[in-house]
Amino acid sequence: MPKLLVIADDLTGSLDTGIQFAKCGLFTKVAIESAFFEVEEDTIVLDTESRHSAPDEAYYRVLVLTKLFKNADYVYKKTDSTLRGNIGMEFKAILDIFNSPIFFIPAYPEQGRVTKNGVQYVDGKPVAESPFAKDPLNPVRKSFIPDIIREQADIKVFVVPKDRYEAILDGDLETGIYVFDGETREDLEKIGFLLKEKGLLKYTAGSAGFAETLANLTRINRQKSLSLLELQLEAKPLIVICGSINERSLRQIEYIKGRRKVLDIILSPEEAFKKKRFFPKISDLRNCEVLVVRTLKDPSDIELYKEYAIANSIKPEDIPSIVSKRLGEISASLLRRLKQNVIVVFGGDTFLGIVRKLDIKWLYPLLEVDKGVVLSEWQGKFFITKAGGFGDEDTLERIINSIEKGFRISTEVEDAYRRYYG
Repeated sequence: MPKLLVIADDLTGSLDTGIQFAKCGLFTKVAIESAFFEVEEDTIVLDTESRHSAPDEAYYRVLVLTKLFKNADYVYKKTDSTLRGNIGMEFKAILDIFNSPIFFIPAYPEQGRVTKNGVQYVDGKPVAESPFAKDPLNPVRKSFIPDIIREQADIKVFVVPKDRYEAILDGDLETGIYVFDGETREDLEKIGFLLKEKGLLKYTAGSAGFAETLANLTRINRQKSLSLLELQLEAKPLIVICGSINERSLRQIEYIKGRRKVLDIILSPEEAFKKKRFFPKISDLRNCEVLVVRTLKDPSDIELYKEYAIANSIKPEDIPSIVSKRLGEISASLLRRLKQNVIVVFGGDTFLGIVRKLDIKWLYPLLEVDKGVVLSEWQGKFFITKAGGFGDEDTLERIINSIEKGFRISTEVEDAYRRYYG
């Protein structure tokens, strides 16, 4: 039985949360879409892929998988930091199993997500007024977290202001969700310390932000090897796949185009829907440092996809799954034909399309390249991933600089991962 169980609803979120525990000496494995395996790790991250599911389906996925590992020392429900998905129904599943208060810390200050008076803010704006209000699959219509949860599930929700942390935790705690305000890393550390001090750390929830705090509080002090192993990544050109339509990801691509030799390929709807063959010309690849394959140049271009879908009798709600599958096919082809062992991916749905095409059932998060940017491995292939809405304008440049410098991990950690390969 793992020491710690993490339940996440998408793939990039599974990885940027899992890496927090790996950094603290906990051997961590991310299982994709409920892959079954023998449990030998300290931390198991279950990617339920339930963010876009029907509410009842999300409830049962979380219920069944959590029951399999309900005897873990700690249970952490990873949520999206912008509160997309079936958060209420997934909380209800966990409450139905454990019948215990869940302490929910949704802030992620390093990514501009903070919680004030129960309202979630993104870069200073209430989340319902941010770009995430226009998410094509999970638009966020409300900013007050109790309203978001209670709209989905009939469960009790309590707001815990910054000046009431200790008073509320010392009071009579009802079964339900306790939403903690938090604006800084220090706030998250204070919440974690109080929960641990009062023996209340077993059932918590939040983004990768509080996961970092939880990981430090559950750290395993193992003897560390002094030797380091260098990872050799074949990245000439570096393949970048962007299925995200978030403005932040698109700005990151435009930024790198001003600093590197970039071959920027924007798929037409025909190419994205596999009506037209795709592969870049070898002559175009010879002098480029970065090969970008993406679906949009501007978020408004999504209308071109909708028009194409209607003209070809494709349901608009099926567009994301069709495009992510297509990007998976393109990515697999590029890795094979360019003989690369690393790929950069923006967006959880995009990465899911890739791992499905490559038939990947699990991943090991190895290190955090940048905040919210994770390097993971599967059978000698390396993936650098981030959520579409994460990162500064120069994130991709920093990723490239890190690859050029080389990654090093302790041989003790590498041996722990390799033992599963046989």
